[in-house]
Amino acid sequence: ILSIDNVLEESKKIFEDVHTDCCDIRKILLKFQERKEKFPDSYCDAYIGFCLPKLLNPLVRVQLINWSPLEQNSTDLKEMPWFRAVEGFSDAKKPSESKRDDDPDEEVLPRVIEKTILPKITRILRLS
Repeated sequence: ILSIDNVLEESKKIFEDVHTDCCDIRKILLKFQERKEKFPDSYCDAYIGFCLPKLLNPLVRVQLINWSPLEQNSTDLKEMPWFRAVEGFSDAKKPSESKRDDDPDEEVLPRVIEKTILPKITRILRLS
């Protein structure tokens, strides 16, 4: 039987064989931001903003392994690295070359919360 400490220690090894550019949410989002700035219309046409929550899900979940929202000393979501990275990406200015008024990236943070955080909270509440 694994203890919580063992699980936390093992979770640090999950991405040890992955290049850092592929497991750092901030770096991943920076690549997408660069693409969006260079090719704004094709970026939006590819629905990247809708795909990002699924792409980021495993990376966010690893950061949430030790998160217990019902505990008083629990880390606030807004203080977590993944939240700050996604929030910064979602709030980034859209390229002026884009002819679009809508920016699907504005919805990345709410979608990550919907697809990753809410299911975890639901599981925690069912078990408590």
